[in-house]
Amino acid sequence: MENIVNHDYKVEPIPNLSNKLLNSRSIHVRSAEMVQKKIENESKAGWEFLDIKTIRIPIRRTFLRSATEKTVSLIIFRRSKPTGNPETILKQDSIGQFGAEILPSLGPATKD
Repeated sequence: MENIVNHDYKVEPIPNLSNKLLNSRSIHVRSAEMVQKKIENESKAGWEFLDIKTIRIPIRRTFLRSATEKTVSLIIFRRSKPTGNPETILKQDSIGQFGAEILPSLGPATKD
């Protein structure tokens, strides 16, 4: 098993389908397509699909409602942490976050 310290992890909720007029077959097909697109988009950005987990989140009792649980599905991605010179790591991380675009320079502070 690989060391968890050598990777960055990203966890995102899987969005719900908003169209309630779908039959059961189309719900499964659309769900699979949605997850596939998410995995493809993240892999293009350098993230490796790791797992999908479903967890239950307890919701506290309020004056008008009793305590309940909400089920949430999460998709987990990881990527290797860059190694080497700290300046190179910062440059790679900023490119990964903002794409290959040139980041603006704010310049020195001046009094107006």
